Amino acid sequence: MLDILPSSAKMKAQRTHYRIMKFPIISTIAVTLAAMVGTAEADLKVASVDVNELYTKYYKRFDTEVRLRESMEEIKAEAQKRQEVVQKLREEAEQLRAQYDPSRSQKEIDTLRQKLQNKVNEIQAKETELKEYLQTRDRAFQELYKRDINILFADVQKCISEEAALGTYDIVLDSSAMNSAPRTKIFPYVKESFDITPQVLQKLNAGAPAGFDADAELQKAGINLAQ
Repeated sequence: MLDILPSSAKMKAQRTHYRIMKFPIISTIAVTLAAMVGTAEADLKVASVDVNELYTKYYKRFDTEVRLRESMEEIKAEAQKRQEVVQKLREEAEQLRAQYDPSRSQKEIDTLRQKLQNKVNEIQAKETELKEYLQTRDRAFQELYKRDINILFADVQKCISEEAALGTYDIVLDSSAMNSAPRTKIFPYVKESFDITPQVLQKLNAGAPAGFDADAELQKAGINLAQ
C-alpha cells in the first residue's frame, strides 16, 4: 500500500519538542563573547531565557497543533479513499486476467484484452492523480506548517524583546540553544539568577483561556521538557 502521509506530516505532532529556531537575540558564541569582552567601559546587563520552554508552553501552540493535526488527518483520509479506488481497479484487472482462456475464440480473447488494457489505463490515471494529490497537499501543508510555526515564534520573540526592554537588558541568551553536531548546549551553564523565562512566559500566556495549565497539557501529551 502507498504511504499516504505527506513527508511533512510525519512529524510527531503531539509529542514533538520543537528544537529551537535561531532568534535575532542569539548570534554566535564568538559574537556574544566579543560583546562581553568589550565591557571594559560599561557593564552589560545579561539575562537568559529557555526558548524551547517558552515555545512549548505557549498556549497558542496547542491550538495550532490541533489545527495542523486535523489538516493532516484530512489529507490522510482523502488519500486513503483514493488508494481504495486504485485497489478496487487492480482487483477488477485481476478478475479480467483470470478470465483468459486460450480455448476461447480469438474475438473473445481480443475483447478481453481490450477490456484489460482499458482497466490498466484507468489504474495508471488514478495512480497519477493520487501522486499529484499527495504532492500538491504536501506542498500546501508545508507552507501552512511554516507559516503557523513562524507566527508562534514571532510571538515568543516579541515577548522576549518587550521583557528585555522592560528590564533594560543588553543581551538575552537562549539557554536552550543547541549545537547541531554534536548535540550539546551552546551555553553549557547559565547562572540561574539570569533567567527571566517565568516573566516572559507569563506575558506570553496573558491571553490564555481561563484555567489553562501548560504543565498539565504537556503531561497529557506526554512531553517532558527535561528530556
